[in-house]
Amino acid sequence: MAKRGKRKPKLTVGDVTDPRGMARLSSAHLELMRVQNYSEQTVMGREKHLRRFTVWCEERSITRPTEVTKPILERYARWLYHHRKDDGRPLSFGSQYGQLMGVRMFFRWLARQNHILSNPASELELPRRERRLPKHVLTIQESEAVGRA
Repeated sequence: MAKRGKRKPKLTVGDVTDPRGMARLSSAHLELMRVQNYSEQTVMGREKHLRRFTVWCEERSITRPTEVTKPILERYARWLYHHRKDDGRPLSFGSQYGQLMGVRMFFRWLARQNHILSNPASELELPRRERRLPKHVLTIQESEAVGRA
């Protein structure tokens, strides 16, 4: 089990020499996010999501975004659902949502920049995020005190 606070070294993924490859285009996407003043946390999160997706694609011999189809993205979503962390726990639906949203935004950018003809992620259904009610509800006395304030 990985220790909390210790980061795994980043893997170099993809062929960075291929101008139409996943690695090169995801780097361009991340650079544009920085230019557009996205927070560094957002860029780092997107980089992590795209790295995981790129590794998954490379394991299946998919190296270019033009090779990705909606059924492939649906297979990736199912893989995320069944994937287990180092400690054996599944990814939460919120984590799956975030992973897929990062990939979806990448393909939207690719389509807008004319790197792909159509966006295979445009109709991708994302997992529903949990909506929980608050754990602590005010007592009658607390709500009356708020009303008087």
